[in-house]
This record gives sequence, C-alpha cells and structure tokens, in this order.
Amino acid sequence: MKLVPFSARHLRLDEPLPFGLRDGTGRLLLAAGQVVGTESRMAELVKESLFSEESESADWNRRLAAAMDAAIRQGAALRDVVSARPEAASRDTAATQLTLAEHWEEMVLQLDAALRDVKPGTDWRTRLMALHGRARQQSQRRPDAPLYYLVYEAAHSTVKYSSHHALLVMLICEHAAAVLGWPQAWIDSLGRAALTMNVAMLRLQDQLASTHLAPTADMRAEIAAHPANSERMLAAAGMADALTLATVRLHHDTGNADQPLSELPPERQLARLLRRVDIFAAKISRRAVRKPMSPVQAAREACLGVMGVPDEIGGALLKAVGLYPPGSFVELASGDIGIVVARGRAANLPFVATLIAASGNPLGEPALRDTVDRRYAVKGSVAPDAIKVRPPHDRLMALR
Repeated sequence: MKLVPFSARHLRLDEPLPFGLRDGTGRLLLAAGQVVGTESRMAELVKESLFSEESESADWNRRLAAAMDAAIRQGAALRDVVSARPEAASRDTAATQLTLAEHWEEMVLQLDAALRDVKPGTDWRTRLMALHGRARQQSQRRPDAPLYYLVYEAAHSTVKYSSHHALLVMLICEHAAAVLGWPQAWIDSLGRAALTMNVAMLRLQDQLASTHLAPTADMRAEIAAHPANSERMLAAAGMADALTLATVRLHHDTGNADQPLSELPPERQLARLLRRVDIFAAKISRRAVRKPMSPVQAAREACLGVMGVPDEIGGALLKAVGLYPPGSFVELASGDIGIVVARGRAANLPFVATLIAASGNPLGEPALRDTVDRRYAVKGSVAPDAIKVRPPHDRLMALR
C-alpha cells in the first residue's frame, strides 16, 4: 500500500469522504463515504498526520489540482486558491476522461491494494465491492473493450500479474455465466470469488510471474494450500457471502468431473466454471519463464470436458470470449495481420483491426474487417512477440 499525505484543510463537516483516511502506519481512520460529523472530531483529525492510499485518491487529487490552477488563472486570492475544491465529477464522468489503458490499470492498482489489505478491521470489502461494480458497469457498457485490453496486457506484461489475472477471469466468468443462464445472485458470488480466489498467494503469484526462479518446496506447498487459506482469510476479514467462500475453496477441485453440471450444488457449478476460466486465462498470459500460449490452443484445451469434446462449460466459454478473443493477433486470408477488437456472430468470426499489410509494412490507418467476409477470413493466430507494432488501443476501439 502506497500512502500519500492528505491535508486536513480539505476536510468539511458532514461531507462524505471521497476515499479512506489513514494514519502514517496505514491504519484506517475513516472509510470512504463516511463523514466528519462533529467539530470535536474535526479538531482531532486536524492534529493528526493524515494520509490516503495513492490509488484511491489519485483522481480526486487530479481534480483538486485542476481546481486550484483554475482559481490561479482567474486571479483569485491566495486564501481562495488554498481552499479550492475539486470540481464535482461522478466516477463515470472521471472514467471517460481516462484512456482505456489508464482506466483498467487504475482498477488493477485498486484491486491489488484492496487484496493486500484483506484483514479484520479494514475497509477492503467496501473497496472490493465498489471496484467489482465499476468493472461490471464498464463491461456492460462496452463488452469487448475490457476483454481486449486485459487479454492484450496478459500476453505482454507480468506487472501486477495477480490482479490483472483476477480481473480478466472475473470478466470472462461473468460473460460465461450469463450464457449459462445463471441467476444474478450466483453471478455476483462468482465475480467476487474470481477477484479474491488467490488472495492467500497474492505476493507469491506476482513473484513467480515476474522471475525465472523455480518454485521451492515451500512455495509449492503454499500454492497447493491457497484455496483453503484464501477462504479462511476472507472469512476472517468479514466476507459473509457463503457461496463466494465455498467457490474460492473449491476453485482447484477436480472432483465430480464426469457429473453433469446441472446435478451439482451451486458452489461446485461455480467452482467448475471458475477453474476452467482460471486455466484459460493463465495459458494466454505471459510469465517470465514462458511465452503466452495461442488463444486458439488455450481455448481448445480449456473448453474440452472429460470426454475430450466441448462440454456445457466449454461451450459457454467459447461463446463468452470466442475462438479468437479480443486483444489477440490474427492473420487474415488477405495476408494482413491485425488484432481482434470485438467478438463476432460466431466464435471463429471476430471483428479485426488490421495493423500490418501483407507486404509486412505497418498500415498508416487501421481498417476494421468483418471476418464473415471470405476475403478477410481468419487464417490463424499470430504470436504476440511477432508483432512489433504497438496498437493504438483507443483508436481501435473507436472503429467498432
């Protein structure tokens, strides 16, 4: 957790806090949304050295700086500049001012910070619920954009691996659960389980993803025990959703593999989907010790049931991400190479933005191709390392 100073002069009586206030040790003094309700409490806080978590307060501080700059340009007195307030902006309004990468990297940082704070007496659960709602809202508004960015980043970066992975798994799980027709209460629990399933090995997972060190015996034991340990941590820290807790505990369990999905209790249905998506997302992700697997190969392996053919979970997963997921590279029948920007009407018929011409030269202007057209049919996947062009994410998203 990275703390930044917060000046008590910005506090106002009966005004909800935009983020949590902490002392120099990181101990939470007031949670986001709470108010300073009395003059005496205000006087106590003024005497404290106050801090906020950087990832939580970054947007508020940006808006504060903008308000102070505006006051200076208008020739305001110094006392008015110092007392300037951030311009009112909803989270959705602030989010639209961020690029696609900035928006999702901010959420990665917030999730990482919340998961590192999973312990009794903190506001981690409130922050997690808010982030879950925000991620879902953005996914519902622009279903392909989050998948595009997180799939692309999974293949190119190991930074904050665990939180990137958790967000990607959550999005895919919720898409697939909707395909399966599961009730919203199940999808809510499943999403929370995806975000928190690896909390007990958060630091270890980040370490292993970014280094070439082979896991020691102690590390392997920690990995094996993390489903049960994560459940215990979450329960002790205040997670009251029994279905989420059970799903976290079972998300690596391979029992009842040959039993039809509908015959399983809810927690085993959710855990079966979570396990399959977890495997798929891990396969298409880069590690320091290996390159990402082709999404086509990963989909084939993750979508097959015990009989070697796509089962109910596999079918839902294919519909959720496609055979060529947004964010992955493909070669077209025309010889052009592009990046998938959106799922299409079938798993093998995505929308593709071309980046490199058949001649091998980068294209000045990407073009959107519907691969239903045989001239632009997908010929096959292309390894991320083979592409030297960095896609202009926001421009490509605007094409579709």
